Amino acid sequence: MQRTKNYNLRAVLLIGTASAAAIGFCAQASAQDQATETVVVTGSRIPQQGLYAPSPVTAVGQQEMKFEGTTGVETLLNNLPSVFADQTSGVSNGATGTAQVNLRGLGANRTLVLVNGTRLAPGDPTNNTGTAGGQNGAADLNQIPAGLVDHVEVLTGGASAVYGSDALAGVVNFVMRRDFDGIEIDGQYGVAQADNTNSSYRAIVSSAGDQLAKENIWDGQNTTGTFILGANTANGKGNVTAYLGYQNTAAVLAGARDFSACSFSTNGPSTAHVCGGSSNFNKFISLDTGQTFFEQGTGAQGSGHFVPFVGGTNQLFNFGATNYLQRPDTRYTGGFFAHYEVNKELDVYSSFMFTGDNTTSQVAPRGLFAGVGQQGAVGFALGSFYLVNCTNPLLTAQEAGLLCPGGGGGNAVPGQASVEIGRRAIEGGPQDSELRHDTYRLQIGARGDLGDGWTYDTYAQYTESVFQRADQGFFSINNVQNALQVTGTAANPVCVVGGSCVPLDVFNGIGSITPAMLAYVKVPGLQEGYTEEQIVSGSLTGSLGEYGIQSPWAKNPVSISVGSEYRAEYLALQADEEYQSGDLSGAGGATPSQPRAGFNVVEGFAELKAPLIQEKPYAEDLSFNAGYRYSSYSTAGAVSAYKYGLEWQPIDDFRVRASYERAVRAPNVLELFAPINVTLVTAQDPCATSTAGRCATVPNAGNSALLACPSEQCNQAVSGTASLKPEIGDTRTIGVVFTPTFLDGFTATVDYFNIDVSNEIGTTPPTVTLANCYGATATAASEAQFCPAVHRSSSGQIYGAGFVSAPNVNTGFLHTKGIDFEANYNLSLDDIPMTAGLGGLQFAFVGTWLQEFEINPVKGGTPYGCAGLFGPTCSNNTASGPLPRWRHRLRVTWATPWDVDFSANWRYISSVRLDANTSVPQLQSFGTPFFDAPDNTINDFWYLDLAADWNVRTGVDIRAGVNNVFGRLPPVLSTFVLPVGPGNDNTFPGTYDALGRTMFIGVTIKY
Repeated sequence: MQRTKNYNLRAVLLIGTASAAAIGFCAQASAQDQATETVVVTGSRIPQQGLYAPSPVTAVGQQEMKFEGTTGVETLLNNLPSVFADQTSGVSNGATGTAQVNLRGLGANRTLVLVNGTRLAPGDPTNNTGTAGGQNGAADLNQIPAGLVDHVEVLTGGASAVYGSDALAGVVNFVMRRDFDGIEIDGQYGVAQADNTNSSYRAIVSSAGDQLAKENIWDGQNTTGTFILGANTANGKGNVTAYLGYQNTAAVLAGARDFSACSFSTNGPSTAHVCGGSSNFNKFISLDTGQTFFEQGTGAQGSGHFVPFVGGTNQLFNFGATNYLQRPDTRYTGGFFAHYEVNKELDVYSSFMFTGDNTTSQVAPRGLFAGVGQQGAVGFALGSFYLVNCTNPLLTAQEAGLLCPGGGGGNAVPGQASVEIGRRAIEGGPQDSELRHDTYRLQIGARGDLGDGWTYDTYAQYTESVFQRADQGFFSINNVQNALQVTGTAANPVCVVGGSCVPLDVFNGIGSITPAMLAYVKVPGLQEGYTEEQIVSGSLTGSLGEYGIQSPWAKNPVSISVGSEYRAEYLALQADEEYQSGDLSGAGGATPSQPRAGFNVVEGFAELKAPLIQEKPYAEDLSFNAGYRYSSYSTAGAVSAYKYGLEWQPIDDFRVRASYERAVRAPNVLELFAPINVTLVTAQDPCATSTAGRCATVPNAGNSALLACPSEQCNQAVSGTASLKPEIGDTRTIGVVFTPTFLDGFTATVDYFNIDVSNEIGTTPPTVTLANCYGATATAASEAQFCPAVHRSSSGQIYGAGFVSAPNVNTGFLHTKGIDFEANYNLSLDDIPMTAGLGGLQFAFVGTWLQEFEINPVKGGTPYGCAGLFGPTCSNNTASGPLPRWRHRLRVTWATPWDVDFSANWRYISSVRLDANTSVPQLQSFGTPFFDAPDNTINDFWYLDLAADWNVRTGVDIRAGVNNVFGRLPPVLSTFVLPVGPGNDNTFPGTYDALGRTMFIGVTIKY
């Protein structure tokens, strides 16, 4: 019962947890319990008395996890209105293989994740996103064993003074189950079901000739199993709780759903979506003649011929259908939590957590991508094109005549055709990237009671996350160039370089590339590395009452907590020769290795809680709290964080709390030392359709066929920067906690938040760089500042061999403010006539109104607001997808007297508009005038979930549920308004339910 009592005392905080709501108010029955029982809540190291915490904290418990069918904790958190989707299993293009939590939309790297109050380490040594909102260096939630979580506490707002860096947006603390005694076996099976009968989407797909999704499909199976073994020592002073976990998630292809069976596009002001695709299908651009061709053929030798490239649906590749709507994933977890109380002065504890996670990200087939080239056997510096000898026997006569007029004597390289080739190797199948993370977290510590109200806690912690990435499906640029220099005959072609080279036939249509050709030109890409974290921490907490430090009007004395902490973080990344040389077609450029690099920090901290007035008229409680942390970084130097707050309860019915925190976030190890990585970004080259201004200096300006980024996906080169300075966060909150005595069983909280992040660490978005270099409003000063970041290929592209440099820098600022609402109401049906003996109803509501979300991505630039918007600018800068004004969740549970609980959950997301359609110049990423009607608005979305939990008998519990009961389809958008990462498969799969209707059934057996 001790754990239950502590849990009850946090009842006001545990909004959204139906089980806590059901029992939360029995603690009010005993004033003595409230006066003597203390608990530690997230946001303070000082134990709190009574029902209240000094800062707004939301928590989610085991019953909510059961009702949602939780298998991944990131999904559980994403359903909270204060959390925005980040890396999830729905991310394919741009996936890191991790799972992350993004509080307030301020970026996952500004959310600190804890396990039992201690830090969860960064999970990945690569920089795959480069978004200004930030995902780099964030903790990987895949490390959390869902079956062992007791509850999750979420503090939204700065907490650096208490926990250190990374807590600008807030803290998520996973509190694990403790002192388990016995055996527990838990298993769950889930599946998704989609009708696929949407006539509008099916008509679009059918008209483009793409394959329709199968009707009434069942897929996306998810199987989990957890084994927990716990034992207490004979004297009751110790416990060991060990666990093993397994999870397997099946892949779901985008082609398995109506809305994502093709890549949707629009034509600017059109009124409907159409199937678009990538021009890198079978396109040839002659740099000698300036002509662009589409190659047609049956795959048979001699069938190839060129027709003009016009970009019609039959000349575009449907790259979306083979992407994953849900990545396949296999995960193993194991570990233990143990402690032994030698005496009251010494309680030794230890824990070990292991996670092995293996997932695969799949994108469309790669091959020869237009804009990519490298020096080959003929010895010329090719820049962004390939050379094809005019006498190549695999060329048909018609093709040779168009690429080499008059035999090619007048070409830039006589006898050679300078060609950009956009030819996907459909014959080789999709490209897979296997992403593996093995994480080891070991902790050992001691705590105890020193007497006179003083306690101590000290521990050491070590975490290592080992990363491996294996890419299949890349083409070697050098091997391709060798294979395009061919002599001999059509029946017996021979590479000029000889040796193992196999001539490559890309001139006779899909099917012309043989397995032998693929074996020569296809090469794997391999990366491996690790992140490492070391922590040594100690704190001393106690009451100053023994020293007479107590307010004369207060019942309780002043309490303090002081301590010190040492932390070091390191990373290393080793790329194979193919990656380091930049030889992989479609990889965007070279990926260098990063030798072991890192930083360390020494910190000292102090916290104080001072009751000023207690149990007086209009002052049941008036308390002051404060905290300070001094940090000395080996890289960023010395910084300070502090906080102060006031709590006032004039009467029993309500309590007012207000706080201010100066939070500091030093650059993490990835932001400092991540190696250069070329990634995709949703953008477009302004010079593809313009020759004005600075575009006049760009090769081939105005030639859209040559310069336009395929599928509005250009290249950006992201990297760490060792000279970064810390971010500064200012968080202000004021709120009211209602516990009305006239309405038994009801509590509510209303909290206003206002968060400013200055000196933001992020990247300058390529859309901003391009607009300030080539846009209509560009000035000489802005051109001088931004144009050096644009690295074009010799043909002028910023895709293929070209890119926009976007290293981590201290940019402008982020600002968000709004109001959080939470309420619980427990209604006993015994108190209502005609319903006596039917149990009780529990209502749990949590909602967030986003008043402002302001971004300034460039220091000294003009800020713009993104609240209520989504799109290429706002979503790229936050790495979170849409920013709706209002989100809420309302769960109603009927706790029957027959050991069965039935529950319904209503999730709601308000409408958002496309940022590019607004009148704000900074948001008009596609220029003006521009209005994209089909993508202008994502309407309000709501979902209904149903679940039941049946306690069959002692030790046996069965749960089942259906999420998204009505199978509502997600909003469908054009690919060019979706940022790479949070946007995939024509929608935002982390924000909206992309799989359709999902069902689960699970059983728990305890001995």
